[in-house]
Amino acid sequence: MGKTQLKLLAVAGAALLVACGRSDIGEPEYRGDQCRRIALMDSATGDIIRGAEDFAVDPAQRMLFISAYDRRAAEKAARKKAARIPGGGLYALPLSRLFEEETLLLEVAPMAGAADIKGGLRPHGLAYDARNKELVFINRAYHRIDRAWEMVPRLERISAEARPEADAAYAGKTSPAPCAANDVLTTERQTFTSFDHGACDWRAGFEAVFNLKRSGLAINGVGRVYEAAGFANGLTRKANGEIVMAATRENALIFLNEFSGGVEEIARVKTPGGPDNLSISYDGAVVAATHASLWRLALNRKLGIGKAPSRIVKTDPQSGGVNLLFDDASGALFSAATVAVETPDGLVIGSVTDGGVLVCGKAP
Repeated sequence: MGKTQLKLLAVAGAALLVACGRSDIGEPEYRGDQCRRIALMDSATGDIIRGAEDFAVDPAQRMLFISAYDRRAAEKAARKKAARIPGGGLYALPLSRLFEEETLLLEVAPMAGAADIKGGLRPHGLAYDARNKELVFINRAYHRIDRAWEMVPRLERISAEARPEADAAYAGKTSPAPCAANDVLTTERQTFTSFDHGACDWRAGFEAVFNLKRSGLAINGVGRVYEAAGFANGLTRKANGEIVMAATRENALIFLNEFSGGVEEIARVKTPGGPDNLSISYDGAVVAATHASLWRLALNRKLGIGKAPSRIVKTDPQSGGVNLLFDDASGALFSAATVAVETPDGLVIGSVTDGGVLVCGKAP
């Protein structure tokens, strides 16, 4: 049995342990007929962008930052020991452009070139550092070792104001990241990374099958400070300073207080599905892209089989209530959503496998 089949069995085992069925949370606020897909084209290469799996927002400038790369294509190339591994990009565009009527295609300029990042540019988790006006991201670099490819995650920083055409892009602010680094968050004190497994060798499969809570949160330069989550994933921060972390295989959001050199858990809120990337809505609530079926997600993401459901929810941490924003149970409209941002104009959704973004306007 190959590694891919073992990983799928691990996900299936975890899915049996985690109830991902829809709770009684009412009808979605954004219906399918309020939404349209917008294709994104890299202005430097002319390529259509797939795998826009994470967003970050500069609320002052109303700018959306997008991290994107085709994970399935990269992993396939690495398995086959191809001569090169496909890369991805970081992009920025004004949120207002997404809500212009009849927009179906947008050209977006890359914020850094593949040559700027050692091991290639394949951005995963993404955060905006408002204080330094920088983008901070987990980059999944690939390096040749004994004729095989090894993926090595690194924590990278680039200017959020840089544009290649002005020769202003810079890189080189790089530091180590946990071997299973997933998402990143910056605060006034420190930089956090979530890690989705406690181990990165064969033991990671046991964590998945038995739903072991060994993943969590690390601080750059300090190390692991929290290790009690089932597949720690997306990160965001509320206006009051509380950190919110997604625990995908627990169907839960974990709320933590930050202190210098550590965190403490203060609450958990259940979600209807496994939460992935998180953001803060314009009204201060926590928005989560959740996976209603980890098994269908694994088939879609790993093997390109079928579509995966897309579900976006918004939580009220005070009451523990959950509101359904968007729900595509078949994945036919937009498959495998992994991130969403809600603005006063509506909802923008990204996916780990689908093309472009889905934009849903407010109902009249």
